[in-house]
Amino acid sequence: MAKTINTTAGMQALIDTDTLDYKVTQDHRPFLEAAKLDREMSGSLKEDTGYKKACTIPDLVAIEINFKHGINIHDPTFMNDPADARKVLQIVKNEYPYLMSY
Repeated sequence: MAKTINTTAGMQALIDTDTLDYKVTQDHRPFLEAAKLDREMSGSLKEDTGYKKACTIPDLVAIEINFKHGINIHDPTFMNDPADARKVLQIVKNEYPYLMSY
């Protein structure tokens, strides 16, 4: 028997309760569109305020980063460690460049 679960974050999980096989999906288009818009707008900014948005990370990518690299960006203390933040930025640049905001 298959059960579908939808999350408020736009993820959908399909779980076969007999075999425990599962598949999780998320519509990536809004994230790609947001990152593209950020890149287009960053080129028109004249003033450097010292802060800028680095990337847009869908939940499924965040989960993959946690499994592959052991970094949980959803942990409330994540931003307290600048080294982890730099690692995630490098991971996104190398593995998911289309999610970069500049």
